[in-house]
Amino acid sequence: MLISEKINAEFNRQIGHELGNANQYLAIATYFEQDGLFGLAKIYYKQSDEERDHAMKFVKFLIDAGGTAKIPAIAEPKNGFDSAVDAAQLAYDSEVKTTQQIYALVALATEEKSYIALNFLQWFLSEQLEEVSSAETRLSVIRRAGPSVLMVEAYLAHEGV
Repeated sequence: MLISEKINAEFNRQIGHELGNANQYLAIATYFEQDGLFGLAKIYYKQSDEERDHAMKFVKFLIDAGGTAKIPAIAEPKNGFDSAVDAAQLAYDSEVKTTQQIYALVALATEEKSYIALNFLQWFLSEQLEEVSSAETRLSVIRRAGPSVLMVEAYLAHEGV
């Protein structure tokens, strides 16, 4: 096996976090779609798919590295939101938390001098920069729109979403 048991276990835990994020984004997307906000729904459905893809990257890495992939139980996501800002804030907070989780994995791989794991995690570091930035921008646009989230939909239509 090219990685330690500890890294294997932590990567399995991250699979659960990524799948949990996928479910949370799915819940956010359905919230927006049920309110007829199809542009926002489309963005968050896409985010849900991306989070599942992230989990699959960890699964594939574990298998390729001779480890054991174990898919953990996933907690129920938050369903129902007080506002579009509430939903977008949760998405932003989730991305910040995921970034901290990836940092912890990088620290572990560095401590163990697991260069193959470090190389794998580099993609996630770049991805988290994009994810946090995008989530922060969406949150900012939704906040600026105030109670008229329809303005966000018009903005998204203009952007081609």
